Amino acid sequence: MDNDNQSPPKKRGRPPRKTTAEASTAFDLIDKPPNLQLRPKSQVPSLDSSPTRSKKGLPNPGYAKPDAALGMNDLKSCQPQVFQMDIARARKSGPVPPAVETLYKKLTSVKYACIPPGLKAIYHTETDTPKKSRDAPADEEFLPNTAKQYPSSRISRMKQSVDRIQQDAGWNHRAKAQERNWGKLVSVVLFDYEIFQPDILAVNVETCSIAPGIIRLASSTGEPITTEENSTIVTTEGGKLTPVGRMVDWVLALRLNDDESKLVNDAFATVEYVWRSMNQSLTDFIRECPIFVDLELKKELSLRDPEVQLAVWACAGLLKKREMQWSTELPMPGIVVDGHMWTSYLFFEQNEKLIMLGPIIIGNSSTRLGTWQVYYQLMHLVEWGVTVYREWFEKEVLGWARMRMEMPTIGVEDEQ
Repeated sequence: MDNDNQSPPKKRGRPPRKTTAEASTAFDLIDKPPNLQLRPKSQVPSLDSSPTRSKKGLPNPGYAKPDAALGMNDLKSCQPQVFQMDIARARKSGPVPPAVETLYKKLTSVKYACIPPGLKAIYHTETDTPKKSRDAPADEEFLPNTAKQYPSSRISRMKQSVDRIQQDAGWNHRAKAQERNWGKLVSVVLFDYEIFQPDILAVNVETCSIAPGIIRLASSTGEPITTEENSTIVTTEGGKLTPVGRMVDWVLALRLNDDESKLVNDAFATVEYVWRSMNQSLTDFIRECPIFVDLELKKELSLRDPEVQLAVWACAGLLKKREMQWSTELPMPGIVVDGHMWTSYLFFEQNEKLIMLGPIIIGNSSTRLGTWQVYYQLMHLVEWGVTVYREWFEKEVLGWARMRMEMPTIGVEDEQ
């Protein structure tokens, strides 16, 4: 038999390596990693397996996106519409209320220097220790004498808190700590101000829901975008609505005296139960809290967009004021704590829309100066709360309560 036309016998062992052009699957190149430099930068996977969040709250390319949280663009088509703007765009889109302009200028006027000048000698003394582990602040980091100063009674405790926060924040960053660890640092700052300013309360509200349902932000079709458990939702494949996140975590509120508390509770007794709250929640322990600052926090590299959660909560606050016929002239300050970064926003009504003015950088807990900047900005917000917001509260809420009590014939049964 003639074997001239037969192919040579196959050799045992590994077949010849194919070139990149010849390879049909990734398995053909299993022993030779592809050249990552030839791929678009957005497709190169990170060495860190955990997904990260961009500024707009979306995961970086290259990762499968789970039930993605709502983005700020989604809120533009809701009822009421929500728009995030800087101050220039806000002024072009319509009138900015004077109260908003005043608080915005106060927050943005905070300069680089925020460390109390009374601590200069102490910081220099610490630098002269044998370890010399930290340099003393530069002279330009201390508040000038012409600037608003911290009350002298607070400075020593604040310094202890600043040192602790910076140390613990550094650990959180290195350990990729969970949200509760970052929340502990937020509570240190808030409780410091609660101690120094007896007229305010710092309250954890992460378990509180928006109520009643009529003040929940709705889509353009009228579908609420929060569940009964107060979670934001998105439409996934098949039209299924999936909860993806809670609302805000902390609030600063006014502390009422006994007479004010009794007056408001007596007035609320004359209306339906769903309106018996001073804010956008019916949860028992915060119903009597006149909230003037909201805080939403996220651990570093979280997929959830804290700005959206803050906006949904603020929108409920606006709708509650509309329903109660309380003035909406004042801004509603909100703070996002995203790992080290503290950023503030001012929410206000403009042409029946909710404007989210900002961002305004507050500070950064990764540095000593940045942590002092957080304390200095919060000092301005607390001062605003116990003066400007307190005046609004007495006029609108307490004034409403007195009016209700002057109409004894009007009760729940009459209104139903």
